[in-house]
Amino acid sequence: MRTSSSRLLPIFRSDGQGRLLARVYLHPDRPANVAQLARELGLDDGALTREANRLEEAGLIASERMGRNRVLKPNPESPYHRDLYALLLKAFGPALAIGDAFASVEGIERAYIYGSWASRYAGEPGSDPADVDVLVVGEPQSGLELSGAATAVSDRLGREVNYLVVAPAEWEAAESGFLQELKRRPLVPIELASGGD
Repeated sequence: MRTSSSRLLPIFRSDGQGRLLARVYLHPDRPANVAQLARELGLDDGALTREANRLEEAGLIASERMGRNRVLKPNPESPYHRDLYALLLKAFGPALAIGDAFASVEGIERAYIYGSWASRYAGEPGSDPADVDVLVVGEPQSGLELSGAATAVSDRLGREVNYLVVAPAEWEAAESGFLQELKRRPLVPIELASGGD
């Protein structure tokens, strides 16, 4: 949902600007030219070009020419790079996409991102994780529906979304070493957009 990201972090000049920055900063491994980004983000080519020009003039992004195409990328030399990445990750990253998709799956009480993405949310440095690990606490009514939601998020993020389902009692007891370790490491609570806890 496009408006939800603006509601979470209403500091950008426009929703389109926020989504453009998020796409460039959160997916540096998937470079795209201006025309591809406009299609992907549902923005007019001219509007996206104007936003890109403003962001490049401000030093937040950089661009390079590849033939006739202008490819956008984050500017690691910007003094705002690290902080902007952290803001974009929290406002537009996997937690938002997962919350939107998993909210319609009945039987999910809570959900968390764990693993490398959770570490990035917590501010631990490292490379961009190749996949997203999600802990689902509850008893989803339909495994097929949950799998479909995970696939939809994978497509949206361009990264595989892996999920682990744990019954509420099992999560509370955390008798296994694996669950104990999960509770010790960073966990990012996922706000289920229209349901759940």
